[in-house]
Amino acid sequence: MRELLKTDLRRILKDKLFLIVCILGAVFAIFTPILSQFLIIGLDIDEELVGSFSTAKSMFFSAFSLSGNFGLILPILLSIVICKDFSYGTVRNKIISGKSRSSIFLSMFLSSSIIICATMLIHALITLVISLCFFPYQIESFTIGSVGYLLLSLLFSILIYVFVSALISFLCVFMKNVGLSIVIYVAINFLFSIVGTVISLAATFSGSDSKVLEILQKANLFTATHIGTGVSYSLLDVLCTLLPIFIGTAFCLFWGNCIFKKKDLK
Repeated sequence: MRELLKTDLRRILKDKLFLIVCILGAVFAIFTPILSQFLIIGLDIDEELVGSFSTAKSMFFSAFSLSGNFGLILPILLSIVICKDFSYGTVRNKIISGKSRSSIFLSMFLSSSIIICATMLIHALITLVISLCFFPYQIESFTIGSVGYLLLSLLFSILIYVFVSALISFLCVFMKNVGLSIVIYVAINFLFSIVGTVISLAATFSGSDSKVLEILQKANLFTATHIGTGVSYSLLDVLCTLLPIFIGTAFCLFWGNCIFKKKDLK
């Protein structure tokens, strides 16, 4: 298993597509805060109106957004790299060499999780460093509680991308080719993003404090608007974040492994 994981990581890191991913991540991380500052200055927007959106904290956690620029592109490019194993017969050769299908699928998931989480973390950290050149970290004073909130928010953001890795791994073994995997992932991303927007608008304009709408909004991993936007988390926030992550990841890994065991490899 360890050798499989090392092989998969080495293959992804050596892929030229991964170099493109790194370049795109750096470009988005550097220019997003700069463009935001230029817009604020160019449009002469009052800082009081901008509020919490003109903080390094908000830009740091928005960098993890699944519906954002890099958050949408990275899983798509990663799925292309993973699916190359099926196109080039690499998976079939691993099975012939005596590796079990379960260990191959688990290695696929772990390697993609490590790559996607590390890449997103570096991307977000670069965004944070550049943002601090123009904006304060947050409007409120930075305290010990802010450190705990930062670490917990970071954990939530990373776990969401672990779920995305499980989803990508599932789609790669479920679909027949990389094109279908990308289309289905983008469709899922857009669908949940639209649903999240509709729920957010309904909660805003209805004027009611509906717990159902609140739970649906916070449980939507593709929007996750409550992560990194406050100063503390309630028990409901934690449950609405962790339960969908664990359930979604477990579902994708279980059914992905079952499908892969029966998959006909040519």
